[in-house]
Amino acid sequence: MMSDKFGNVPRVEHYARMVDMLGRAGKLHEAREFIESATIDHGMCLWRILLSACRNFRNYELGAYAGEKLMELGSQESSAYVLFSSIYVALGRLEDVERVRGMMRLRGVNKEPGCSWIELKDGVHVFVVGDKMHPKIKVIHEELRILSK
Repeated sequence: MMSDKFGNVPRVEHYARMVDMLGRAGKLHEAREFIESATIDHGMCLWRILLSACRNFRNYELGAYAGEKLMELGSQESSAYVLFSSIYVALGRLEDVERVRGMMRLRGVNKEPGCSWIELKDGVHVFVVGDKMHPKIKVIHEELRILSK
């Protein structure tokens, strides 16, 4: 229709925007049908958008379907694996959670560690998950222990 009416050939960006709009409107099954009828090679982009929309609208069954499509296509995006496994957690499918995490390890996909920073009078302090190199790490952990009581 777009090419007939306006002379423009739809690209992946157009398809992505359409899936995003359908997803934001909660029309998740329509988005799936749109993806499956796509006539272009969209890689994994459209399934990733649908996966996110399914999580937002708590349609975990359709989210699992979209996640499986991403895994079939060999996604290397760590956020897709994390989102997909959280959908299986919500469904109570713990064996599938472990399967997705195992697939992530097998494919060498790594999640970026969390990072935060704070500026205090004596400078900027950067914290990375699992990092024990901060010069005041013992004091920080002691303070956190006190605060969490």
